[in-house]
Amino acid sequence: MRIVPGSTTAVGKQAIQAENEKGRVEYPGFKVLSYAPEYRNIQIENGWACEWGEHEAQYKLSPEAPPVRLRLKGFDVLRRQRDGSWKFAVLILNE
Repeated sequence: MRIVPGSTTAVGKQAIQAENEKGRVEYPGFKVLSYAPEYRNIQIENGWACEWGEHEAQYKLSPEAPPVRLRLKGFDVLRRQRDGSWKFAVLILNE
């Protein structure tokens, strides 16, 4: 699940993939210039992790576009996979 203010909530892998693909089609020249998460708290228990913090990023929608700076607060829930990796279960962002 991905929850972002001003957007519809994307529930499930297919909905999130469709949302991502729509963005790639609308902005084929999109480029992340920097991304720096700063986590304030991380809790891990029984194969689940909750983390919250701030995310600062800079990106361009196209090669000609000016850079855009973004600072978000976020809360994430992740689940440990069988192979030991972590996968997002819930992602909530707020400006």
